[in-house]
Amino acid sequence: MTWQILLLISVISYSISILLQHVLMKDDQNDPIAYSIVYQLFTGILIGIYALFNGFIVQGFIPLIPNFILMIVLYGAGNIFVWQALKIIDVSEFTIIFASRAFWTIIGAIIFLGESLSLKQVIGIILIIFSIVLVFWKKQKFSLNRGFVFAFLGALLWGIAFTNDFLVVNSFDVLSYLTIAFILPALAIWMIFPKSTVKMKPLLERKTLWKMGLLGILYAVSTITIFLAYQIGQNATQIAPLNQVSTIIIVILSAIFLKERTDLLRKLLGAIISFIGVFLLK
Repeated sequence: MTWQILLLISVISYSISILLQHVLMKDDQNDPIAYSIVYQLFTGILIGIYALFNGFIVQGFIPLIPNFILMIVLYGAGNIFVWQALKIIDVSEFTIIFASRAFWTIIGAIIFLGESLSLKQVIGIILIIFSIVLVFWKKQKFSLNRGFVFAFLGALLWGIAFTNDFLVVNSFDVLSYLTIAFILPALAIWMIFPKSTVKMKPLLERKTLWKMGLLGILYAVSTITIFLAYQIGQNATQIAPLNQVSTIIIVILSAIFLKERTDLLRKLLGAIISFIGVFLLK
């Protein structure tokens, strides 16, 4: 299978998973923290099964313990903010804001990896910021809300977490790390919020459980195929920006299936500008 096909599978499965997350969180009875725990455990277990068939490797773990602790904090808190955001704002708006995680990854790479910022990347950052302002510009003013703040914080934490991921996978098995990166943050959140156990009950009912299972499968497929695409293509500078096509796809799918058609033209334009900005960040 070519890297292009693997990338297409990753983009489509990720786009559908974001829509499904939004649908799940629209039920007022569902708790974002409980969802975050169950979703991460489902996905981590599925990736773990795949990793076991390919050889689960923990060699080199000890020197990376500080990075693993940082990963738990960043993804644990980041996922809570992501689920909170998806409960409040349109999935199309969330997707455009969340694309700014590429900006924070670049900032993290400059600070922690000693990379430099080119003029092209500066233009890309400006375009991403402009796309967000465009989507949230209402009645001659920039309209902020809690959903925006949660999505922004989620993007910030995920962006820095990606930089930390780069440091880890340079000397650690990718699939083994992905398994740990899903399961450990979920367990950490569970320990901090033990009362979420009671709130997990609705998620384990038949009408919701199959959706959670489907979400775990979709996200596991998306994560595994994107890394397989990297391994086959050896062209991260192409794959990373092309993966952001999902921003445009999600806006279109949300309009079709979730009826999110308010300011649709502006959202679509924002998604395209955001994609161009991310492309320039490569």
